[in-house]
Amino acid sequence: MKFAISYSVVKPTPDFKIFGIQVAILNLLRAYLRYGQQDKLTFLVRGERSQREVEENAQIVGIDLAQLEFRYDPYTPDKLQDIDTVFRVDPMPGHLLKDRAALNTSGFAFCGLAHAIAGYEGGSVLEKYCLDPSAASDAIICPSQAIKAVVHSFFDLYAEYLNQRFNITYRCPVQLPVIPLGVDLEHFNKICTTEKRAQQRHILGLGENDVAILWVGRLSAAVKAHPLAMLRSVEIAAKQTNKHLHFLMVGYFAPPQIELQFRQLARDFAPNVDVQFIASCDPRFPDGLWAASDIFLSLIDNIQESFGLTPIEAIAAGLPRVLSDWDGYRDCIKNDVDGFTARTLQPPPEQGQALAQLALGGENAYAEYLAKTALCTAVDFHQAAAALVALIENPDLRQRMANAARRRIPDYDWKNIIPAYEGLWADLAAENKLRDRK
Repeated sequence: MKFAISYSVVKPTPDFKIFGIQVAILNLLRAYLRYGQQDKLTFLVRGERSQREVEENAQIVGIDLAQLEFRYDPYTPDKLQDIDTVFRVDPMPGHLLKDRAALNTSGFAFCGLAHAIAGYEGGSVLEKYCLDPSAASDAIICPSQAIKAVVHSFFDLYAEYLNQRFNITYRCPVQLPVIPLGVDLEHFNKICTTEKRAQQRHILGLGENDVAILWVGRLSAAVKAHPLAMLRSVEIAAKQTNKHLHFLMVGYFAPPQIELQFRQLARDFAPNVDVQFIASCDPRFPDGLWAASDIFLSLIDNIQESFGLTPIEAIAAGLPRVLSDWDGYRDCIKNDVDGFTARTLQPPPEQGQALAQLALGGENAYAEYLAKTALCTAVDFHQAAAALVALIENPDLRQRMANAARRRIPDYDWKNIIPAYEGLWADLAAENKLRDRK
């Protein structure tokens, strides 16, 4: 079978910060280039910049450029006729479903990948699967059960609208398989050595018995996580233990002017903790601070965090985790087994209509809307603090939980996920050909 990847440039220019979704897509691209089983790796691209980005990543992973094939938009029937499945690295089908309708046969199966879909634009994308000629042999890969539930709910609501509007019986036929995003385990094995640990801790000024608690991600109260719950939890843990605690917040401030607020919050709410804000591009730490750290802490309260890659990276780095019991985070952790979760609450169903109207009515920008929904989310920082205390005081527990989590790493290793993708694409193509024969 022949698969094709529909790819648009995602690497930002030097003037812009990179977002988690861009990291995830670039990592997926490199994983496919490394582990894809096609003799010829075919890409549908809109321009030379997208082609160059694919070629640059192919060189990074050591793939011969002669193994790559590029086909440019517009995708005329002759460019699509021999393709069995088209995979798009995001959920946007663009005009591919309509292009397929122009073929003489049922053509190719289509498969998208959903990431964060909390924004108003996410609904516009999903709407295309309901209005364009989608089929039962098409799919949207959902990296978490949370994403699948949201997409499934959207399709239900949209079907209800269409059925009432046009007096028909309709249901969006698109499949919603759950396959997580992955990590490069070999990469983490290389950057989490005892030598790198010693080097990084020396630069940071950490003593042998100091405990380093790590956060990785954008430093943004609006679109990632308000730091208050984490600062409260590490402060309580510091008071209840005799350890010198360091809270390493690795990322970048978004927007930059929020830095003053974050630093003031750290002084006000975690005065007994050495809180350090470290830029993700800090040249002292090109491999991040995974090796230097002892515990991973991430108390997300934001609805856009529908999967959560950093908790998976923490598994690969061998760190025990304390996470909010939230959204896509739930898939990757079993409380009291391979980490701890902190109770996370929102108001009950049907209480968010005023918030929804802010987005639907265009009264608030996306970031403002996310910030206001996050303010309606409560994370039990006392529960998180208790988990931190248990891990700080018991190194054996830290190791046991890290080992328990690491046993799950095959589920998140790209060398296993890419074959799962290709297996799904083959199944979709087979279903599509069967439908064509009928």
